[in-house]
Amino acid sequence: MSARTFVYHSPSTENSLWNLEVLGAGINEILPNQAYPPAGHPQEYQFDWDRGRTLSTFQALYITHGSGEFESESIPIIKIEAPVLFLLFPNSWHRYRPRLEKGWRERWIGFDGSAPRQLRDNGVIDPKAPFYEVGHHAGILDHFRLVFEEARNEALGFRRIAATSILQILALATSLPLRQAEEGQPMRAVVRQASFLLRERVDEIVSMEALAAEMNVGYTYFRRMFKRYTGFSPKQYHSQQRFERVKRLLQETSMPIGEIAALLSFDSTFHLSEWFKKRSGASPSSWRKQRMSIAQSR
Repeated sequence: MSARTFVYHSPSTENSLWNLEVLGAGINEILPNQAYPPAGHPQEYQFDWDRGRTLSTFQALYITHGSGEFESESIPIIKIEAPVLFLLFPNSWHRYRPRLEKGWRERWIGFDGSAPRQLRDNGVIDPKAPFYEVGHHAGILDHFRLVFEEARNEALGFRRIAATSILQILALATSLPLRQAEEGQPMRAVVRQASFLLRERVDEIVSMEALAAEMNVGYTYFRRMFKRYTGFSPKQYHSQQRFERVKRLLQETSMPIGEIAALLSFDSTFHLSEWFKKRSGASPSSWRKQRMSIAQSR
């Protein structure tokens, strides 16, 4: 007999401040040749393969072992292989099951609210693309476990804790495949190395053209890809690192402004002061006095 554990909740009588409500959670381990789905669930959640099912709410399922098949009104029948996470959408007919000879292990969460519905309406999650290749991801597994434990124990605040974990699952599911694809791009490694070098050379004046040459890429392409991955041009990134370095030296040391200017390779104290004032609205000495005053008042 398959090991199964599940819990269901009626919607709260109070509106969720998180705009998301946990409605159920469970763990199923379906062994080879076991019937699916297991018995005992409320009638509105039961289904058989021939008829399928339409829910009025969302579900997230994380298949961690095994394989099976899936079909919905948006997707013709396809094979699925663990590990995979998929979503079921309100008012969307669907059916799914493990392979009879293999079985599978699943974790599932039922939920609803204005937050997931807005994500659906904005196309962040899509009934036409409900599968997320997240792999065996420890963080996602931990959130599924946490939601189940909170829903089962019903301790004070369990709804809000479960809601935040479900939002984390949706964030990870929609981001991880994109991140994994990004990490496979050759320029991602170049940008990562370049950002490391810019942090390492925070006390130096760096030629971005020379840095691109050091990375063996053309400067225009390097600048465009660096901004794509970091949100900053290489020059802006390095300038921000230098700005943070100056602030730390002003706040955490008693070094004279002239020594800080020399340490960070500025032409003069005046050059540092003008550069710093453009970014902070105050001269280095004024900024330091303000910070000292704030620290003494605490």
